[in-house]
Amino acid sequence: MIQDRPQVALLALGTAVPGYQFQQAALSRWMADSMGTQPALGRWIRRLYELSGIETRYSCLPDPAAPPSMSRFAPGNPPADTPTTSERMAIYQREATAIGTAAAYRAFAEYGEGRQMVEVAATITHLIVVSCTGFFAPGLDQAIANRLNLPPTIERTMVGFMGCAAAFNALRLADQIVRAEPSARVLVVCVELCSLHIQAGTNRVNLIVASLFADGAAACLVGAPPVDGHDYFLLDRLYSELVPDTDQEMVWQVGDHGFTLHLSPDIPRRLGEVAPRALAALLGGRPLPRAWAIHPGGRAIVDRLAELFGLTPEQAEPSLAVLRHYGNMSSPTILFVLQALRKRLRCDPSGDAVGGVAMAFGPGLVVEMAHLTYVPDPEGALSQPIGAERELSGAYVA
Repeated sequence: MIQDRPQVALLALGTAVPGYQFQQAALSRWMADSMGTQPALGRWIRRLYELSGIETRYSCLPDPAAPPSMSRFAPGNPPADTPTTSERMAIYQREATAIGTAAAYRAFAEYGEGRQMVEVAATITHLIVVSCTGFFAPGLDQAIANRLNLPPTIERTMVGFMGCAAAFNALRLADQIVRAEPSARVLVVCVELCSLHIQAGTNRVNLIVASLFADGAAACLVGAPPVDGHDYFLLDRLYSELVPDTDQEMVWQVGDHGFTLHLSPDIPRRLGEVAPRALAALLGGRPLPRAWAIHPGGRAIVDRLAELFGLTPEQAEPSLAVLRHYGNMSSPTILFVLQALRKRLRCDPSGDAVGGVAMAFGPGLVVEMAHLTYVPDPEGALSQPIGAERELSGAYVA
């Protein structure tokens, strides 16, 4: 790393979820009941949900609170009777704007330390919005900028359709902006409404996808490190690798009745092959760090990588806790994990800076990693716990 180049930090984090919370066990019954008189499939679905590592998830849809017969999203319906992509996009436009704005406000509140939201908003020079679960124009970037009353001269960028690892693409761009212009303040907002894309039918890959993915939003402020009283993550290095001959392992496509995701059962093995090499390239001979933020694409992925890297249960817990309380929310998920990790690091009695690695994986198959350094508040003002992961996000009711 070049020592004299400007440093870049994640200054604040904010998370939000929709107002409908569902227990994973209740969702499994709803899915199984939707299939009607197929008891073997129903038993398979219940077992699938039991093994997911998820306890609760959030959705912008109220449908699982009522019998499947009352929902057009229920997978047991004939495909022609389920919502069209345009109908799903109408919901996306409304709900994504609301939840993305809520996450940004929470990041503003943390960064502002008592200042009015309008004062914080006025400092933002760049906005990067990430989403792969919907489209509209004028886009989500403009809708969020308007809701937040960001300056009309804000420089906006949309990162679209890059899947679970897309937050890293936004952080890479934010890093480049701040290194080129140290006075810049970049707001990154990741919003995904995966539950809009539940698919009809008995295809087992679609049913596996429906068992894992959920809705959520996360935001972070990126800029030069603060000069006084605030904890933050230094963004030290980023690494990206597109794995050859894996373009069919994870595929996300637009269909007539929502978007469809193909996940290969071979993904944990393929990641097990490439992740150690990618991590070695990121670290450049440095020792393994103490803190870890692994995108919980599924329990098998976290378990496989924890085994490969020799992680303790405590090191894997931030990722597993987010999976347990929220499911896989695609691009916002890694910021939820960083929020959970920061909660733990704030309780570290040593008060020392702590090195860490964040990683996620997306369609391609692509591997994204970042080396981070957690820098605690020098005054210790933020050393108290910031609540359980569930309380960190709260519930935003649109």
